[in-house]
Amino acid sequence: MPDNESKSIIVNVEHRFVRGDGKKISITDAREVHEAKEFTGPVAQITRSFGVTLNMGNFESTRVDVGIQIPCYLEDVERADEFAREFCEKRLKNEVLALKSDEKKDGPKI
Repeated sequence: MPDNESKSIIVNVEHRFVRGDGKKISITDAREVHEAKEFTGPVAQITRSFGVTLNMGNFESTRVDVGIQIPCYLEDVERADEFAREFCEKRLKNEVLALKSDEKKDGPKI
């Protein structure tokens, strides 16, 4: 892999919800910092996205989607794809657990 400079980037995490009345709500949260490298050659891109719709009761549902796009060198496609899959699975699981936990404590979140 070519030598290149690293820099920090902030990842915006977007939460999208649909209330029982159909109103769509979107919250963006800039909360993650990752090291990023500038590329100096041909670049591939991996995109992964997982989602789930949860029944919140009382005819309400919430949709949780998690996605990531990762630029990478061609020789790193398999590793980047595996990272993207694990990232999305873990993040989706955490978001679902948080929603279910909030619902049990306070009733439906939205």
